[in-house]
Amino acid sequence: MDGEDRALRVTARADGPVDGPRAPRSHRREADDYASQVMVSSARAHERAAALLEGMAAAHPEEAELHLQSAARHRRWAENDRELARMYAPGGSGPDGG
Repeated sequence: MDGEDRALRVTARADGPVDGPRAPRSHRREADDYASQVMVSSARAHERAAALLEGMAAAHPEEAELHLQSAARHRRWAENDRELARMYAPGGSGPDGG
């Protein structure tokens, strides 16, 4: 049996769309919860990177300005991620983000 014959026997589900505005409410809630968790995790990673860069700035004064600029960027990215996490938090209650 080749792939084409097998494909002809498969029928599509009639459950409706998995994603989009007509997706089941439980699926949207799970997706929003996952998105919120991912953004909180990303914000924490950016905060750790900023702290590391600030430590590098103290250890290497000749490159301190560049390290501090990078740390500032990571802190901005962390704040953006926390804002996205608040947007996608289930039930409208925003996570602390770290």
